[in-house]
Amino acid sequence: MIGSISFLGQIPSIHNTNRTQVHKMSEKSDCFIKSHEDIDKLSQTIEKAKEKIKQILVEKNIEYGVIISPEGRLLQENSGDEKSCKFDSRKVVPNAILIHGHPEDLPLSSGDIAGLLATDAKVEEAVTKEGKFSRLIKKYPFRSQKSYSDLYYELEKKLNLMALDALGIDYKLNMDDVIKMGVDYLKQITGRSYDNADLEEILMQLNKFGIKTNGSLEEIFKSLKDAMFLQLITNPHKYDKEHNCIIEHTDAISNFLDTEEGIKIRHKLVQDVADEYNLIYETNLN
Repeated sequence: MIGSISFLGQIPSIHNTNRTQVHKMSEKSDCFIKSHEDIDKLSQTIEKAKEKIKQILVEKNIEYGVIISPEGRLLQENSGDEKSCKFDSRKVVPNAILIHGHPEDLPLSSGDIAGLLATDAKVEEAVTKEGKFSRLIKKYPFRSQKSYSDLYYELEKKLNLMALDALGIDYKLNMDDVIKMGVDYLKQITGRSYDNADLEEILMQLNKFGIKTNGSLEEIFKSLKDAMFLQLITNPHKYDKEHNCIIEHTDAISNFLDTEEGIKIRHKLVQDVADEYNLIYETNLN
């Protein structure tokens, strides 16, 4: 996976568009037209890069990544470790191709996907020592308005929740969770203990202090979270059940995602992202 990306400075965003750009050409056009020679050079650079990546996987079992321009220039190459490698986002030119090795036969990771979406790259591909691959391709140039770190967190959380679903572990908010949070809130503002209070009294007290309890669980939770803003500054995830379930079951999730069923879920995450962002997902790892 792409472990982290060095984002130094602000990079101008590119607006999403499905429209084909048409350029008016003068008699002596200065428009760049990709020739067969350019295409051949790109193909050769990609092939050489993949051979080197596979060789390093065989010899050192570590990730090795490259950035290739659409004209076939090698813009960056970098060694990583058994789990990740880095690249410099400033060297990712529009329509660049990102390729790196995966020591294990796993599809693109959350970090890999975030690296594609957060930059102007056109392709993100992971290859194994046997030459198998997992590849995402943008159908048209775009870059997400979200940062790499936000995308990574969002995708990793989604993958972990998919694993919890498969493991049958409940992480959904319920009334007990909301009441516990409500009792903590009431204790903080009144100094009283509500350990022996019944549900009706707790709801009545919450309404008295401005927490509307006739909405959905999510609405009540949000109202309490907003009211407890200052108390949650030092521990923002205290009542985040999804986050806390992921932390509690980290080992179980990690072990599951390396199983045959777990790898299928990894592939599903990549396909879900492809569907959401109108990308092409190609792989021969299945």
